[in-house]
Amino acid sequence: MSSSVLSLNAGSASLKFALFDHAIARGASGLPTATLRGEIDAPDGKPTLTYSRTGEPSRTEAPNALRGDIGGETTWLIDWLMRACDAPRPTVVAHRIVHGGLRYNQAVRITPGVFADLQDLTSLAPLHQGPGLAGVQAAQAILPDATQVACFDTAFHANHTDAERRYAIPRVWHERGYQRYGFHGLSYDAISRRLPAVLGEQAHGAVVVAHLGGGASLCGMRSLQSVTTTMGFTALDGLVMGTRCGALDPGLVLQWFQHDGMRPEEVSDLLYKQSGLLGVSEISADTRDLLASKDPRSQQAIDVFVASIVRQMGSVVAALGGLDALVFTGGIGTHQPMIRAAVVQRLAWLGLALNAEANANGNLNIASSASRIPVLALPTDEEAVMAAQAAALLTVTAGR
Repeated sequence: MSSSVLSLNAGSASLKFALFDHAIARGASGLPTATLRGEIDAPDGKPTLTYSRTGEPSRTEAPNALRGDIGGETTWLIDWLMRACDAPRPTVVAHRIVHGGLRYNQAVRITPGVFADLQDLTSLAPLHQGPGLAGVQAAQAILPDATQVACFDTAFHANHTDAERRYAIPRVWHERGYQRYGFHGLSYDAISRRLPAVLGEQAHGAVVVAHLGGGASLCGMRSLQSVTTTMGFTALDGLVMGTRCGALDPGLVLQWFQHDGMRPEEVSDLLYKQSGLLGVSEISADTRDLLASKDPRSQQAIDVFVASIVRQMGSVVAALGGLDALVFTGGIGTHQPMIRAAVVQRLAWLGLALNAEANANGNLNIASSASRIPVLALPTDEEAVMAAQAAALLTVTAGR
C-alpha cells in the first residue's frame, strides 16, 4: 500500500500526529516508520508545535490555532503539513477514538452511521471522545476525498473474560453495556508489538505495562494479549491521574448528590478536571512541576500517585498469577526517572531493583543485575499502531 496515512491522536492534553508512507520498510515490530511526526501542546500556556522529520533534529513553530480546540488545530495542522512541509496530501486519516463501546472492537471506516454511534458514547469519555470526533469533522472538511478510519483505545481489551468485564450490578445493566472496557489500548498494542524483539520468549509471559501520563492505567498481559486493566467503564477509574480522581468509593459520589446537593455537571467537572494530582496539590497536574516544587502539597500529590500505582500493581500481578516483566511507558513512564524509582522501590518485594544510572539516563533496560525481573522504559507509538490498523483494514476491504 503506497497511500500517505496521517495519524491524528487527540489526547486529554495534546494533539499528536504522524505522517506515514507505507512504501517505507517496517521495523522489527512490524510497525511503519513515520516520515514526519509532532505534537501541538501548550507547556507555558502558549500553543507550540514541536515536530521532526526522520533522522533530523526537532523544530518548533507557533500554530495559529487555539490550544484545546482540536477541530481548529486539526484544520491548521493539515493545511500546514501541505503548505509549509510540502507533505503529500493524505489519502487516509487514522483517528484515535477512545471509546468504541460494545460494537466497535477493531478499526473501522467512519461513515455517518459510525460517527453517530461514536457521538452517543461521548458521556463515557468526555475529555477525549468529543475532541477526537471534532478532529474527524475537521479532517473530513479539509480532506473530503480521504478515507477516515477510527482506531479504538478500548479494542485491545475486548477479549477479557466475563469475570474481568462484569461489574456486580443487576444483569440488565450489564446487558445494556454497563461493563468494564479499559483504555490506552493503542499504547498497549504498540508495546505488545515491540516486546518480543526486546525480551524474546519472556515477552509472552506475565507482563505488566504501566502507561503513565496525563491519563494513567496499568495493563496485565499474557501471550501479548490484555488479561486485565485498571480502567473500567470510563477513563476515570483506576490510577490517580493529572486531573482525574482514579478509583473512588461510589458512596462518595452519592454523598455529593444527596448531602451536598451538587448537580451532575458539577460532580463531573470535579472528578474529571479538578481532582488527581491537581486536586491534591492545588498547584499543577504536571509531575514535572510537582517534582520541581518545594511545596509539601506537591510531594503529597506525588505520594498519592505512586501509592495508587503500587496498590493496583499488586492487583494486576495477582490477576496474572505472577510477574515476568514490568514496562513503563507514556509521557511520565518514559521520561520521569524519579517516578519510576519511587514505584520500583515500593515493589522490591516482587524482586524488582533498578540500576540508578540506567534509570537516570532513560535507558531502555533500567533493571539492575540484582533484579529478578526485567524492568524497561519503553516509548510507545500509538500513531504507528493507528497507521498499521488503518492499512490492515483497507487491505482487507480491498480484497473483498
